[in-house]
Amino acid sequence: MTDAERKKLLSKNVVGFGLVLQLGILEDLFCNTLFAILYPSLTQHTLKNLPVFSAYELARFWAVIVSIFACVWWGKAIKRALSPNPSPEDIETGRRRIQSVYRDAYILIGIYVLAHLIVYAFYPGLPWGDIFAVLLPMLAIVLFAVIGQMLVFVDQFLAWAEKAMSVFYAPDELFVVRGGVSISLVAKITLLVVPLAIFPLWFFFLVWMVKAKLDVLDLWLLPAYSTITLTGFLWMLLKKVQRPINGLIDKMERLSAGDYSVKTHIYFSDEIARLKAGFNKMADGLREREEMRSTFGKYVSPEIARELLKNHRVNLGGQEVDAAVLFCDIRNFTPLSGGLSAPETVAFLNEYFSYITPPIMEHGGVINKFMGDGVMAIYVPALGSTAYAADAVRSALGMRAALERFNASGKYPPVRFGVGIHAGKLVAGNIGTASRLEYTFIGDTVNIASRIESATKEAGTDILVSGAVTDKAGGLLGKAVRFEKAGPFQLKGRAEPLELHKVAACQP
Repeated sequence: MTDAERKKLLSKNVVGFGLVLQLGILEDLFCNTLFAILYPSLTQHTLKNLPVFSAYELARFWAVIVSIFACVWWGKAIKRALSPNPSPEDIETGRRRIQSVYRDAYILIGIYVLAHLIVYAFYPGLPWGDIFAVLLPMLAIVLFAVIGQMLVFVDQFLAWAEKAMSVFYAPDELFVVRGGVSISLVAKITLLVVPLAIFPLWFFFLVWMVKAKLDVLDLWLLPAYSTITLTGFLWMLLKKVQRPINGLIDKMERLSAGDYSVKTHIYFSDEIARLKAGFNKMADGLREREEMRSTFGKYVSPEIARELLKNHRVNLGGQEVDAAVLFCDIRNFTPLSGGLSAPETVAFLNEYFSYITPPIMEHGGVINKFMGDGVMAIYVPALGSTAYAADAVRSALGMRAALERFNASGKYPPVRFGVGIHAGKLVAGNIGTASRLEYTFIGDTVNIASRIESATKEAGTDILVSGAVTDKAGGLLGKAVRFEKAGPFQLKGRAEPLELHKVAACQP
């Protein structure tokens, strides 16, 4: 905050003086009317000869003076905090002042009332009967009106204090509700409308009933004062309620459009502050959920992520599905990576996978897991691959072309891979415990696909598929793909040899 901004804020730190002076004016208007009602036969001039009236005048003057000194003392902490080089203690004291402004306003009213009582108790020649019958009931009525009047000025102070909040609070602290006394909107409206609208109406009715000799100036000043004060309150209500609500509506629209960084500042602890706090919590929750979804999508495929997020309950069981499984592995990766450092190896694999994985996803495949230099992909109707066997073959051909582009880039030594594909039944489900799960696919189909990939070395080719794949995919691929028998292979873990086929793309 610049020095010019600080001086501008300090120049507005006169709300307390305005409050005290307005309290004195309001009390004078109310009490003049009440005196006229209580003593209808006396004029305003002759009322001044009564000890009870003189005591009231002295008490009001004394209460204003004492309250002004209290406001000066209270405002010094704000002034020190807004100085060019405030100490941490000054900042902390200023924070407490702003946070407890409603409480301190009540204390100020207590001081105002106490000043009256002291004068009434020690005023010479004032009968105790007048104190209890006249002054104390009047003070009670005025006190109710004063509380309502006080709210207008406190809200005005808080509106001013919004611009100084950056001095007293760190940025993160402006997004949470602060403690302290607050007043509900219903209470504020009631405390202002009743004394400044309903009371004057009844006062004038009683003046008319008892034919009191009310001073003409007071006759006009009270409704004028009430009108001005109520208008000021409505303006403050618009500023403190309507403007924040409009701001929240704008931020909600931004949030619904995907701007999860949007948050709203909270300055006080009223209903609007709690509404803002609820919005900030909602924005934080949505942002956290989006970050989890984004991170989740990096470890499993977007298709699996969507399937899991759609379910409200986690099913630890599984289901049997028809699918195709693709395994891909780099040939002779160990000697290839021997000359690379650990960071270089990771960079190499990331670059390699950035080439060969897009064809998998382009053809409806789901990358289930990365296994060092290998990748396992699943093609299943429930996750978007209806022609799962044909999709797996198309992916393998796309991966072959992508590998050629990777090698042509010249960034790393030439790489060869092996791809094995098998189709059949497998089990899909969440494997693990309720606290730590992995959505994966298991079964003999997965094992056979892995063994077929290993057989590519023996077959001297880069892509091998089982007969189950050619049976399901042949009619869908047409003349674009040619399958060549590679012969029966005895795969590990199987009693009978399995007929495998090489895959070649036909020229159009």
